[in-house]
Amino acid sequence: MKIAISSDNHLDVNKVNINDALKFQARWLNANHLDYYLYAGDLFNDFFKTRSYFEHLQQLTANTKIAYIIGNHDMLNNLSFSEAEHSHFPSYIHNQFIDLPNSNWRIIGNNGWYDYSLSAYRNQLKKVQAWKNVYWLDSSIDQPISDQERMATVITQVKHQLNLAKENNKSVIFLTHFAPRHELLAAKPKEVNTPRREHFYQMVNAMMGSDRLGNLLEDSNVVRYVFYGHLHGIHPPLTCHDVTYLNQSVGVSNKRINEWQKGNFYDQWTTTLRIINLP
Repeated sequence: MKIAISSDNHLDVNKVNINDALKFQARWLNANHLDYYLYAGDLFNDFFKTRSYFEHLQQLTANTKIAYIIGNHDMLNNLSFSEAEHSHFPSYIHNQFIDLPNSNWRIIGNNGWYDYSLSAYRNQLKKVQAWKNVYWLDSSIDQPISDQERMATVITQVKHQLNLAKENNKSVIFLTHFAPRHELLAAKPKEVNTPRREHFYQMVNAMMGSDRLGNLLEDSNVVRYVFYGHLHGIHPPLTCHDVTYLNQSVGVSNKRINEWQKGNFYDQWTTTLRIINLP
């Protein structure tokens, strides 16, 4: 069983030609005989475009099963909170699982979320929420509950899925978007050297993920791999309590910022792809 995983392609932000990207990725997946292509969120700033892309990609890769969850960017447009939580779309596996044929492996997907716990402001919820409402793009996402309530829902969903996996003697590959451990965050940049920059840095960290998810995954004794996105740049694998965390974000390259290690999207995508071979 050969599986490829990617995330954070940001095709619109990176101004990638969509038809060219579809053809390239389909051709690569077919040529390399992938059984599954998993995607961990942030393809477009519009769920309709994300859904359409994966539906077309699946049509072009008959021998590769496509499965994806979404990130905060995908949630910005054309997606209600209810739709995000209840999977009615082909290949969308939030709060769903896939059992790999002829094996004891199970893929569990959950978009994840954040609860400010990765920030020094973790106990100043109103302060962080006020900042988010003014400065952070997620404030436009349809969300009738608080970030802490949304993260609690994630924990409840994942706990249920892990209990099912344990009952069925499955080893789990977990796919999520947001960071499940604070150790996965990049080291603080040296440019964060003033109170104002420290304030901004801590506010951004509040939106990165939650240790609650990582603790739950590690305590389960069934999770072996966790593939996450959201954090751009290079993030080496991290293993904690027999769980290996892997990041495969393509990241963003434009006039304002360049997070790529390669000179074009296609080389960056193939370089950052994570590939695992399962017995």
